[in-house]
Formats: sequence, structure tokens, C-alpha cells
Amino acid sequence: MTSDSDLPDLATAYALDAVSDAERADIEHRLAEAPAEVADAFRAEVRVVREAMARASATVAVTPPASLRQQALAVSRDPHRDSFRWRTGLLATAAAVVVAAGGFGAGLALRPLTAPTTAEQVLSAGDVRTVTGQLAAGGTATFMYSRDERSGVLVMNNAAPPPPGMVYQMWLMTDQGPESAGTMGAIAPSTTAMVRDLGDSSALAFTMEPDGGSTQPTGEMVARLSLT
Repeated sequence: MTSDSDLPDLATAYALDAVSDAERADIEHRLAEAPAEVADAFRAEVRVVREAMARASATVAVTPPASLRQQALAVSRDPHRDSFRWRTGLLATAAAVVVAAGGFGAGLALRPLTAPTTAEQVLSAGDVRTVTGQLAAGGTATFMYSRDERSGVLVMNNAAPPPPGMVYQMWLMTDQGPESAGTMGAIAPSTTAMVRDLGDSSALAFTMEPDGGSTQPTGEMVARLSLT
């Protein structure tokens, strides 16, 4: 990463949480210091990506043709492509495949020349599954997960922001009781998060907790997604 002008090219992976913690921190540091037009371009692509994921998670798609994987990979490797348009269009197509049919996964097309991230490995896993549920305060939560990869990608669509001083907290429900899977305070129209170390958990649940999270659920459960 040699200049601020390449920041918009990193927005797709950033929006899908397909970057490491160090990469995310570096991107956010550069974004804070970038010229306004570069920062605006980055945020615009993040918004488009999340809107595409929101549409995909609410879509019942048909089984994709067998040629889709080869076509998508060919597009992603074309050196003459328009980066913004191919990422936006291909993401919407691939995400719909994952949500509806357990297809090859959006991640394979996002960063084809680097080692796959956890999110990419989940979305391209042979055992990837998808579960969607309604949130008590409105909106939906869609979880795409792989037992083989022990991780999942969460997409929350149109969720109500938590009250001041509160956050959404995720819980993996196990035989030993609920285990915290992280918190989400900043909620956009479409918000993504990674959930790791699924273990043998039977469900992913959500409660509203004080800022910083709780060691055990204290708030009312706002959603519960059963994991098979």
C-alpha cells in the first residue's frame, strides 16, 4: 500500500471483514488522513458492498450455472477490468450464490492473488451453510458459517441501532452455556462481523448489553440462529 489512491480498492475486503486486525487498523489510519475525495470514494464502495450483501441475504436465488465459478475467476484476473464495477457486480452475484445455494463464495473473487482470509475460506468452504432470522427490534441477521473452518460471516440488515451506552453482543450457545462472540456498537444499514471458534455450538444468539459487553447475557435475547 503505497498511496492513498488505492484505498477504494481495499473497501470490498474491508466491508466484508476480510482483512486482518492489523490491516483494518492500517486502513482506518490511512482513511483518517486521506484527502476528502479519496475517503468519500472508499466509503461509497463500502456502502455499495454492504447494500449488495443486504440484497443478497434477502434474495432467494436459483441454483447457479456450473460455469459461474470459471467466469467469475476469469473476470477477477482480468488486468483491464474496472475495479469498482467488477467488485460490486461480482460480489452481489457471488453472495447470492452463497446465501441461496452454498456456491463457491464471494471471497474467491475478492483477493485472488493473496492468501485467503478467514472470511474467504468460510464463504468458499464445501460445507458452508446459511441461516437467517428476524431481530426483535426489526431487521434480519444472516449467518454464513463453516464447521470445517470453525468460523462464520454475519450480516445484519436494517437492524435498529442500540440505545446510547449499549451494544449488540453475540453469544455462541454451547452445552457449557453461552460464550461471548464479540460485540457490535456501530450499526449501519448493513453491518458485517466475523464470528470465530464455533466449536460445537448449537446456536448464535444476540442480546443488548452495556457498552463493553458482559461476561454472561444480562439483556433480553433479540435473536437466536440455530446452527446445524
